[in-house]
Amino acid sequence: HKKGLLDLIHAVNGKIRNPTRLAQLYKICDKYGITVLYAEPLSYDNGWLSGMIDSDGSICLNHKSDQIFLSIGQKNKLLLDPLTHLYGGSLYLQKQTVSFKWVVFRKDQLFALVEYFKKHPLRSAKKNRAFLIPMYFRLKELKAHLATTNSILGKAWIRFNKKWDSYS
Repeated sequence: HKKGLLDLIHAVNGKIRNPTRLAQLYKICDKYGITVLYAEPLSYDNGWLSGMIDSDGSICLNHKSDQIFLSIGQKNKLLLDPLTHLYGGSLYLQKQTVSFKWVVFRKDQLFALVEYFKKHPLRSAKKNRAFLIPMYFRLKELKAHLATTNSILGKAWIRFNKKWDSYS
């Protein structure tokens, strides 16, 4: 119904960053005579990043390189550009899919993001992996990934990997 639609428009107006969605908002706002508001510039303490990771991001462990990385993929580079300035990481063009990927893999930047997630929680199961990041680095420093499977460190590494793989 019209009232519900207008309530929705007013609720999202000024919060949309995706240019495609903004163009759609323009059309509907024009129809109802509503002025479109632009989203404020992204700041470090804005919870937007958590939502982006929940929807379009991933937190992965590459077992071959023993490296954790957090990434977000998008077709529109404009959505990812501010992230490198605010949170670190790098932006890459993925030629095969003609899309862009923001990637964070440095330990200090990952730890900063874990602190960010304490203030702006992830809502998906990805939060479980995010909070395993410090444990990963502790175990790596202890060389648990190189330990024999029957040793205490080896068993700790196996438990960590089970938690990581199960998202629990």
